[in-house]
Amino acid sequence: MPASNRSCAQDTASPAVSAVLTQELRWRRVFPGEERQLWLLRRWIAALLPECPARDDVVCVATELGTNAVRHTASGQGGRFIAEVTWSSQVVRVAVADSGAPTEPQLVGDPLADHGRGLLIVRALSVRTGVVGDARARLVWADIAWNNAP
Repeated sequence: MPASNRSCAQDTASPAVSAVLTQELRWRRVFPGEERQLWLLRRWIAALLPECPARDDVVCVATELGTNAVRHTASGQGGRFIAEVTWSSQVVRVAVADSGAPTEPQLVGDPLADHGRGLLIVRALSVRTGVVGDARARLVWADIAWNNAP
């Protein structure tokens, strides 16, 4: 499935924000590895970026990655996960670091399965994704298109 091509209109960002976006903006936050923290993750990211369809994609991707950290890694067993958002003029990168798991993240190919479609959603909304790490710690990231053209 191709990456989302949703964009934000030029007028959603103030001139000050537009000027800063010639560089990068980066935010990082540590969350306890509990499912109830996922709504805080969503609210935090929504507060960072201007309202537009691409922001909704970023929030969705971050929530999926955070959910995977809590449900499928040691982060969800009394640990923590770290979310980082990097915003440049064309891409927002969402990265989630967790406490690792014995297996790699699994992409389930069956869209009708009861569980396991989160990474399919991440891949569909992203232009690039990646995973680094091992059973001790892992970083999963996704780049979401952020087009300022109307």
